[in-house]
Amino acid sequence: MGVPRGTTPTLALTIDDETIDLTLAEAVFVTISQKGQSLTKTGADITVDQQEVDVYLSQAETLAFSRGPVSVQLNWIYSDGARAATDVARFDMTTQLLERVLPEVPDAAD
Repeated sequence: MGVPRGTTPTLALTIDDETIDLTLAEAVFVTISQKGQSLTKTGADITVDQQEVDVYLSQAETLAFSRGPVSVQLNWIYSDGARAATDVARFDMTTQLLERVLPEVPDAAD
């Protein structure tokens, strides 16, 4: 999978283990890392379903990573303190010819 820098993707991260129900976790964390730089999203920044977590990235967040491989991992903690994590997965940040944050499109009514 490739994500162009400067875009606003929603990453859908799926756990293959059907015995895991992430809705039972007290907290779920999505960490994206590259070359010592990392971004962690949790709480209202992500949407959690049983085996899937959706995480939205802003233009600025994708631009903060350089072109090339990026690592991503889910971590979660249960109310009893048990902690679990997925294996680290990888995807590529790809080139974007217009590598800057673009302004919002003005409302047509304005």
